[in-house]
Formats: sequence, C-alpha cells, structure tokens
Amino acid sequence: MKRARWLCGLVALAGGLAATSLSAQVRRAPERLPAPAPEAKFTPRFEALAETKLLMEGLAQPNYRAVEKHLQGKGPPDVDTWMFARGQALLIAETGNLLLLRPPRNEGRDIWMRRATDMRQSAGALARQLGNRNLAGSRTALLDLTDKCNACHRTFRVPTRIGPNEEN
Repeated sequence: MKRARWLCGLVALAGGLAATSLSAQVRRAPERLPAPAPEAKFTPRFEALAETKLLMEGLAQPNYRAVEKHLQGKGPPDVDTWMFARGQALLIAETGNLLLLRPPRNEGRDIWMRRATDMRQSAGALARQLGNRNLAGSRTALLDLTDKCNACHRTFRVPTRIGPNEEN
C-alpha cells in the first residue's frame, strides 16, 4: 500500500510537471520595449584656436625648411628619409586645412580660401613626389609650393618671403 501511494504521488508529480512545462511553452507575443529616443545629430563646431602666425612659425616654416634641406644635393639618402620628408610635406598640406578655418573677416575671405587651398594642393603634390622618391619632381613641387606661399604673403602683405632668400 505504501508503494501504491508512493507510485501515485510520483505519477501526480510527473503529471504536474508535464502540465507546467507545456503551459510554459505556449507561445506568447514578445514584449515590445519602447523605442529608444533618437539621439540628436551631433555636428562639431570648428573653432580656430591658434593664431595664424603660430601655425606658420610652428608648422609650415619648420617643415618647409626641413623638406628644402632634404632635397639639397643628391636628395634623401634612404627610404626612411624620403618617407619622413613626405610626412613633413603632408603637415604643410594640413596647415592649409587649418588656414581654411580662420579666414579674415573682411572682403579678403574668398582669396584667403583660394590661397589656403592652393597651399594644401601644392603641398599634397609635393608629398606625392616625395612618396615616389622622385628628386626632380620633388624639387619642382617644392618650387610650386614656394610660389603659392609667397603669392599669399604678397596678397595679405605678410613681409615673410619663403625660399632660398628667406627674410623673417
């Protein structure tokens, strides 16, 4: 008799578990969470922090002089020096980008933008020539960059001249 009760209890327990698991498997519609609020589109505000003179004296002139020095004589002695000079030309090009952030507030704005773009393009062409380890092409590109720099300085009456006869 004990055995029969025990067996009956076991069957009842198994039946209860089976019924519970079947009811747990009933498909329910998934709960829908509220959609997250869309983030506001972030637009950075470009702000010129350094003075133009600092960009010229800290970035453009030292890198220009270094590239000029690398191109003297037989040119850079090894691949690493060519690539370093290329990096210096790219820094000059990036200086052109920084100049685009700080146009004058007077009627010279359009010409400033053109001159800064000219500088960026000429320095980019110089970087390509240096990357190709083309000494003659690099020297020609450096002369073109020199002309672009001096044209801007003449336009905005900056007394500094770039090139072999630099005056500071």
